[in-house]
Amino acid sequence: MSISVVVLGDKESIVREIESYQGELIVTRVCSETAEAIAACLTAIADVLLIADAQQVPPMEQIEELMGNGTAVVYLLENSTELSPLPDVLQLPVDIAMSDLEERITATVHSLKIPESSPIDDQRSAGKSEPSTQGKIVCFWSAPGSPGRSTLALNYAVEAAATGKSVVLLDADTYAASISIQLGLMDESASVAQICRIMDSGSTDINRLNAACSLVQVGDTTVRVGTGIPRSSRWPEVRASALRRAALVFREHYDLVVLDIAPHIAMDEQLSFDTQAPQRNAVTVEVLRCSDEIFMVVQSDSIGIPRAIRAIDELEENHPELRPKIIFNRVSVSSSGRSPKRRLSEAWDRFGPMHDVVGFLPNDSAVCSASVLAGSPLLEIAPKSSLRTEIRSLAGIKSTDLPKNRITRRFSKSA
Repeated sequence: MSISVVVLGDKESIVREIESYQGELIVTRVCSETAEAIAACLTAIADVLLIADAQQVPPMEQIEELMGNGTAVVYLLENSTELSPLPDVLQLPVDIAMSDLEERITATVHSLKIPESSPIDDQRSAGKSEPSTQGKIVCFWSAPGSPGRSTLALNYAVEAAATGKSVVLLDADTYAASISIQLGLMDESASVAQICRIMDSGSTDINRLNAACSLVQVGDTTVRVGTGIPRSSRWPEVRASALRRAALVFREHYDLVVLDIAPHIAMDEQLSFDTQAPQRNAVTVEVLRCSDEIFMVVQSDSIGIPRAIRAIDELEENHPELRPKIIFNRVSVSSSGRSPKRRLSEAWDRFGPMHDVVGFLPNDSAVCSASVLAGSPLLEIAPKSSLRTEIRSLAGIKSTDLPKNRITRRFSKSA
């Protein structure tokens, strides 16, 4: 079996060595520019990108794109000082024997071509096999509209933290980020954009990721918050593969990683650029794929339910392996009629997809408005509200009254 290789860098000696060895490796193209090499690999579906120039290492986003298309990435080092943390990239010394080079490359190519195997699946399998060292990634998703997704994500994270869990909350909505507003944080720096830049640099240092987030005290507990982009025009700064890798790193150090994501999952048409065009909805798709638990928030009225059914149909068509759990939000007699829970269950059983309904949250608009106005979660603003009780139940927490003394919150940028 022959293995096609695209060489990046003006290293004629390496090309001559590969060709003179007459093994399974076949050099199909030599490129002097990174964009040219990436395009060659994606269009010609090369087996290997061999990087022979330390100055032309592609960013992690493009490396993941290549590996996602089945192209292995190999980096030849002139000396050990060039070693950089590039996850999933095979790094070898430039003076390696050709027999060893071919053996290592062949093994890497075969590992990428194993059916139904991907870095995401490997990470999730590792998380399941080592529950004691892995946390849990939970995302809140919905159909287009405003069913209260961000409010539930925020309060779910706060309630989990109140039980003693270490929690990080990431606002990954590329259309209308709102977590910082709901917490009264005026953060124009966009923590998720900083997190993506850290991951694209090749670093997996949890201290650097923590420093990019804000540490928010709520009651007598704290939640680490990665604020979203303040303007939707900045969505290209939130890169899907980088944010997914960051979530997996956070999962290794936190009990719970909660993500608030945008509703749209339709990917843009692939245009004929030198490299793949940016995808605004890719963050939502990547987060859904790497999550351990997906909550879909459905607004309980005649508009929200049809929207949710269409959104799930689209999800099942493109990602049938994903199984979201349904939360009916803003349940009330005025929107659903008498016995709203029973009516919603009957309607969902009749028209809705086969997904479990795990919660019916009451329509408490007065409490939610007061929460947003005060920049505080329900734990602080309405600790005995029925909505908070249902959210705690959703998180698997038994309802208990909080201490009467309210603790003032303080916000700090973690060092």
